[in-house]
Amino acid sequence: MKILRVDNEASTSGTSLQGYFTASYDELVKVFGEPTRYEETGGYDKVWTEWNLEFEVQDEDDPDDFYYVTATIYDWKENGPYDSRSGQYRWHIGGNGWEAEDAVGTYFNQMLEEVA
Repeated sequence: MKILRVDNEASTSGTSLQGYFTASYDELVKVFGEPTRYEETGGYDKVWTEWNLEFEVQDEDDPDDFYYVTATIYDWKENGPYDSRSGQYRWHIGGNGWEAEDAVGTYFNQMLEEVA
């Protein structure tokens, strides 16, 4: 999977759990920028921290073509906002299919290698 671009203000309506990804909050901010949702009180809708992402992915069969993969990275039903924001954490990955988890992992690993 070759990712051409990532938009971190995507519409993620209708996404559901597709898998998990372990990383620290700081690593995710370094790769994806500040979260789309960052709650300090209340845990609105059972989520304290969330990134809404849309990946532009190059079509493997036609390098001149591309398609989009929608993904969310979020914590789920934690006691407070800092449960997921310190140390390594097992984040939930949402999307419309298995490619959401693949896109998050591929882009994350690619970007961490570039900044290392």
